[in-house]
Amino acid sequence: MQNPLSYEKEEPLEVATSINMDRLTQLQDAIDEMARMFANSVEFLNRVQVGQDQVKLKENQQEIVQDVVKKAKQIEILIDNLPGLRNTEQEQFDMIKELNKEMQEANLEYIKAVEDAESLRKQIVETIEILCRDQSTAYNTEE
Repeated sequence: MQNPLSYEKEEPLEVATSINMDRLTQLQDAIDEMARMFANSVEFLNRVQVGQDQVKLKENQQEIVQDVVKKAKQIEILIDNLPGLRNTEQEQFDMIKELNKEMQEANLEYIKAVEDAESLRKQIVETIEILCRDQSTAYNTEE
């Protein structure tokens, strides 16, 4: 079974960007979860009372260690699969330049679409005004 986090094939930019952001979100979530695990572990260890069952205490400590190690391995996998790690600095720079170019093109398309929408809105308003005048004129001539 192929690792779902692998970044083996070339994907369309929109998909790749979305996946990269998703990976960053996953990494941030995993780091946040590990921080909570550390905080909970410290709280648990501070609540340990003298005379508690030492066997149970050791089992709980071992479980905490296993959870932390498991989460650390998950974080390591996420980091290893971030896209920039397999690219040279120049390749990363080129990718950023390409993304910036595409963003500028998308911005120009957006501005054009807004201008077109405004033009259409004006045409609709003018058409409605003409229809209202015609209807008003027709209504006045009927009386």
